[in-house]
Amino acid sequence: MTIMNSIRSSLRLRGKGSSELEGEEVALRKGNRKVPGSDRNLLFDLFAQLAYLSTIATSGITRTQLFEHASKMPYTSSKYFANVHFLAQKLNVDYADACRRVAMRTKINEIRGFLLRLSGAMSAGEDEADFLLRESEAMAATFANRYERDVESLKKWTDAYVTLVVAAALIVIVSVISMMIYDIGTTITVGLALTMVFVTILGGWIIYVSAPHEVKTRPRGPTSKNQILAHKLFKILTPIGVMIGAIALFVGIELGWIFLILAVFLYVPGFIITRDDKRIGRLDADIPTVVRVLGGVTSAIGTTVTEALGQIDRRSMGSLTPEIDRLHLRLQAGLNPEICWDRFVDETGSELVDRTKNMFWDALSLGADAGKAGSASALFSSNIAFLRANRDMVATTFRYLIMPLHGAMIALLLFIPEIMKLFSLNIQASADFLTDGGTSNLPNSSMAIGELFTFGDINLGLVNFLVTFVVVVLTGADAFAPKAAEGGSNLKLSYNLAIMFTITGIMMIAVPMFAHSIFQSIVTT
Repeated sequence: MTIMNSIRSSLRLRGKGSSELEGEEVALRKGNRKVPGSDRNLLFDLFAQLAYLSTIATSGITRTQLFEHASKMPYTSSKYFANVHFLAQKLNVDYADACRRVAMRTKINEIRGFLLRLSGAMSAGEDEADFLLRESEAMAATFANRYERDVESLKKWTDAYVTLVVAAALIVIVSVISMMIYDIGTTITVGLALTMVFVTILGGWIIYVSAPHEVKTRPRGPTSKNQILAHKLFKILTPIGVMIGAIALFVGIELGWIFLILAVFLYVPGFIITRDDKRIGRLDADIPTVVRVLGGVTSAIGTTVTEALGQIDRRSMGSLTPEIDRLHLRLQAGLNPEICWDRFVDETGSELVDRTKNMFWDALSLGADAGKAGSASALFSSNIAFLRANRDMVATTFRYLIMPLHGAMIALLLFIPEIMKLFSLNIQASADFLTDGGTSNLPNSSMAIGELFTFGDINLGLVNFLVTFVVVVLTGADAFAPKAAEGGSNLKLSYNLAIMFTITGIMMIAVPMFAHSIFQSIVTT
């Protein structure tokens, strides 16, 4: 008893004792999979875990098996179940008491509340399957409410980002014009430019924070053909593009052409991963139908999943028809069903398909009714698919808005300083002509203008540097913001950068030519 108390005291004092370390190690690993992200996705993981537990609980497994399976899932919430399982198995603590102890040590309200409710249900002798089903439905409503509020917040912040970009660009333009008209000081000009940079980066970060927290592509890495191809091309083409761009910059090629070179090398892997992301969206929308129909047919005819796949019309599986066909052939060949299902998930490359498959197949493996397992797992995946449709609508609108806005802002940032630079050079040339003996009908007026304005004394090097710096930052921010709003694979940023580099490069090449033609026509007239 003394040893037991000392162990418990040590765990409380150290905050994160050996039990939690071991629990985390178990929770972070299931096969070779890893936990997706961090606590940012905790609510999404908790929703998936409760749906998983409510599904496998229909098989009638024991409380020990329930917590053992929960602790092995690759979710950020699994470590709390692993801690409960450790206390119950290694320290002979009752599961109800273990849930209460772990709940009191966590600061996350959702985890604490669930574990305390679970502790009360187990102490009262309530059936775990009924309790988990009720909690899963409640968590579905909670997650949907949070997701919808995040989507509404995302919609407002995307609108705010547009305003921030326009305002920040105008700040730089006003500062440049002020600098050319009157000497306002280098410090103020640089400070205004840095303010614009800070505001733009802040806007992109706020979109990332306000976007719904979930996982779309599998965190273990690329598994589908398109994902593997895109990642290989990115690793090969990106260094080549950077090297060619560095050489081009060294030999003195204009920055606009360098941006176009980088865009070519970034576009190919980005385009492939973007198409794969759309494919995953279609697969995620169809996976609820697959498990619901498959579970219902399996339960109705009282046979195995392999035979049920032979009975149903696989053309009704929608976008998943090719993957389902290959799954059926492998199962018919007598291969290990676990390996066949894992290969099915790998071919999709979808995290939602992976989680839905875990719920459905693990429940069947434990002896659960196929119809109930299919309905429970379909409920989870259909909720996520419906919520994503609202997010995609907001993110797609924002993407199509930011591209022309980026072009307009870059053109404006480059055009006005270019015109002012040409005007300044013309004023300087006129002043040099008068100094060298030229005549003027209005000498007093010329002197007054020279004393009032500083067109000829502007630091053109500083202006070019500030404008170029702001353009580069704005290009990166406008590429990151749509990706943060959409979610999905991080490689989608390559596609956004390719588009923004293309727009920026074209503007950096075309705007000076256009400005020269406008200025020459004015001077000639």
